[in-house]
Amino acid sequence: MKKSFVFFGVLSGLLLALFGAFNPNKEQQLTDDIVALVDDHPILKSDLDLALKALSMNKNNQVTNDQIQLLKDRLIDEQLLLQRGIELDLHQTSNPVRKLIVNTMIDNILSENNDFLIKESDLKKFYNDNISFFLPSKELRLKIIFVKFRSQEEDEKKLDKIRERLINGDDFDIVSKEEGDPYLPEIPDTFLPERKLKDYVDPNLVKNAFNLENGQITSEIETNDGYNFLYLVDSEKGEPLPFENMKDKIKGEYIRRKDEEALLNYIAWLRKKYDIIYNENIYE
Repeated sequence: MKKSFVFFGVLSGLLLALFGAFNPNKEQQLTDDIVALVDDHPILKSDLDLALKALSMNKNNQVTNDQIQLLKDRLIDEQLLLQRGIELDLHQTSNPVRKLIVNTMIDNILSENNDFLIKESDLKKFYNDNISFFLPSKELRLKIIFVKFRSQEEDEKKLDKIRERLINGDDFDIVSKEEGDPYLPEIPDTFLPERKLKDYVDPNLVKNAFNLENGQITSEIETNDGYNFLYLVDSEKGEPLPFENMKDKIKGEYIRRKDEEALLNYIAWLRKKYDIIYNENIYE
């Protein structure tokens, strides 16, 4: 069998043992759904069926009784290793085991949370209540005056002249043409979303641009290639799209938020269920 089967078999048993699914002090009788008992801990027939299914997928011929017995033995071996691991406190001392248990618990909580039918009326209300979240990304109409590096003296004279002309209200395009250097690739004179702007403009400049007000012009911003004056001509936020066009995205976000809420509620319940004592002397 593959290591993944053995590993997850161990993990499954570890979770059962850790979270009290079985009481080792209670006598258990072998029933149709129990293959064997290992120190009063059952090996379930469902685990054997799962292993047999995985084995049969890789076999052209029917699985033999010897192979079935081998799988039973391996499940028992896993349980023996599991019990010894618990005795050695591996679930507390081994970080990979701890993380796997935590992640599996989270998966189980979210799986239970998603086991419900989502009404379309709930999705529509969620969409209307969170309409700003689903609006298309903000788009900018941006212009740049670019000045490439020269000598320090030349740079200072050029930058002073551009600043002066812009402060005096000279047309940005004229100043760019007369004082600036060619900026390639040329930015289209249209509204562009952030991801598209980054095809033309240094990402740091794009970040600055999205912090500007409409009509605002920056002083020079230095990049690896030279100096840049940004002019945010205008910006626009997209109009809300029809519910039917957004349904998959709305449903995904609805489930994500429900999952987040379920996990937080579960952790809050655990914090009430178990005693937590902080050592106030740590990092004082």
